[in-house]
Amino acid sequence: MLRIGLLLGTLVLWITAGCTNHLYQGEIAAQDAFGKERHFIIYWSKKDPLIGEASAGPAILLTECSPLSRISFDERPDGIVFLGSTDQDRLPGQSTSASPNLTCGKVTNYARWTEAEEGPLSVAIFCEPVPNDFAVEPRNYLAAKPQPYMFRIVEKIKMWSFFGETLAGPPTPECRSR
Repeated sequence: MLRIGLLLGTLVLWITAGCTNHLYQGEIAAQDAFGKERHFIIYWSKKDPLIGEASAGPAILLTECSPLSRISFDERPDGIVFLGSTDQDRLPGQSTSASPNLTCGKVTNYARWTEAEEGPLSVAIFCEPVPNDFAVEPRNYLAAKPQPYMFRIVEKIKMWSFFGETLAGPPTPECRSR
């Protein structure tokens, strides 16, 4: 009898530890920071556990021809933001690098990744990469502009998992032309 109770308890714990995993993704073609037309992908994963609160993010912005330029949009008290790096990002027209914790990008229509879903995602970009002649690959992302970019988000994968593994994101878009 004790074995059956232990087995049932283990089974209940195993099932309740499971969750539904989602992978959300959006794509656009737009100008990059160097004025070239590029393909951009933004994606994030979300976990909806059977018991407890959902968790999601961060989102990753991928730029065509720039496999090393993975821009992360994280949740902060002021919303979902991309923080600039002091040696890699700056405000347009400035000769110096960004100050620490400079907001270089922001999701303008959601405050938390768990709220985000299929439909429009508004992403504003305020910074540009600092040129670096010694980098293997220059940092690159969407060009800074006054109006936000609009991504059309779709749920690419929805999968139940007993162990809550994170879904793999898409690869960096391959170069169409340099």
